[in-house]
Amino acid sequence: MAHSQTSASDLPVDEIQLGMPVFENVAQDPEFSFCWHCHDFPSPLAKWNYHPEFELHLIRYSRGSYFVGDHVGRFGPGNLVLVGPNLPHAWFSDAERDDGLIRGRDVVLQFRAAWLEHMMTLCPELNCLRPMLRAAVRGLLFEGERAEQGACLLESMGEQPHSRRLLTMLTLLHDLAGGHYRQLASDGYRHQLQGTFSEQIDSVLRHVHNHFSEDLRMSDLAARHDMLPSNFSRLFKRATGNTFVEFLRRVRINQACRLLMEGQYTVSEICFRVGYNNLSNFNRHFRGLKGMTPREYQQYTGEHGDRRRVG
Repeated sequence: MAHSQTSASDLPVDEIQLGMPVFENVAQDPEFSFCWHCHDFPSPLAKWNYHPEFELHLIRYSRGSYFVGDHVGRFGPGNLVLVGPNLPHAWFSDAERDDGLIRGRDVVLQFRAAWLEHMMTLCPELNCLRPMLRAAVRGLLFEGERAEQGACLLESMGEQPHSRRLLTMLTLLHDLAGGHYRQLASDGYRHQLQGTFSEQIDSVLRHVHNHFSEDLRMSDLAARHDMLPSNFSRLFKRATGNTFVEFLRRVRINQACRLLMEGQYTVSEICFRVGYNNLSNFNRHFRGLKGMTPREYQQYTGEHGDRRRVG
């Protein structure tokens, strides 16, 4: 089972306080080629983190917000994402239970690039995986029938003997490589690795996720972490690829998308429920991020069904 470790050696004070995702040490059993596991939410594993392994990540239960590099999106059951090496990522569920515990929320498959590269060298038939693996440097969201089938295959590995898991994994990757996927992080996103870092950015992301509808100010969050706003701003942008204002806007607009799909509130009501106090700004920001007005989005999703997996 994977666990997290942090070290603050040779880092400036500000970088110790905030700024980078937590390094996750994937403690793989040397008897096996990859690591498959399930975990709950909350969990020590469910945090803003990165690691050198590829990770195929399935959400089985709940809805919430997820972050891959500088991508901010909404997820629901069936969300299936391939994260490339050292690409920061996290999934935070909305509060749906009084105790806050979602058992078995995540199914995770982690494997090393060097191992799969060696497999492709030995078995040229696997070279069909290369385009998908190259694209995963920005994170991939799988969609359509192949994604649904892939989720079933990934879950089924938990009940299989180890030799069968290997065959299922190769089948899974082959099928996903031939399906439809889209990249998540932007072309310009770069995670600057500098060793292992603090967990403070994870705390900030969780706070934004849980309090997005409130009057959140960067200066207040900076004060919570004993930082100057200018330092907080610089390190937040380095960690997430977004300014704080851009990040908060993305979270709010994605929450608005969820409410628009549910159809229980008017556009005006949704505007205020996600933290805006001006309908004109809400409409302008929504169009800027989604390419359509809130009403057009509501009509579009109504015609095309539930699009939770593509947020």
